[in-house]
Amino acid sequence: MATDEQREAFRRTLRRARETRELTQRALSRAIGLTNSAVWQWEEGKAVPRPEVVAKLETTLGLTPGVLSRVLGYLPITQAGDQATMDVLAAVEADPKLGERERKLLATIYRELVAQREAGQSG
Repeated sequence: MATDEQREAFRRTLRRARETRELTQRALSRAIGLTNSAVWQWEEGKAVPRPEVVAKLETTLGLTPGVLSRVLGYLPITQAGDQATMDVLAAVEADPKLGERERKLLATIYRELVAQREAGQSG
């Protein structure tokens, strides 16, 4: 059973990932074969999906496997290296010490750094 903090972190991470992919709740629900209501409940923090559904969400949203699962405590981190697989944006979303303003700022900075690096490598 997920804690309130885990539900909140999952809710924020899921919504941000969905919006980053420019998907509506309806489009995401269709992609994973569930109802729009299910996605709405997850994003409102009223429910959390089963582990197998979380894996589908990660794949559909193009997230590193385990990112959403770890937020809910579904996958134990057993090795120090496993922690590094949590992607940066998910880590920012999961950090309870950050407010919404700080999350948006850090996400923007990260995306800009990645874009600059990719532009430098292709040029």
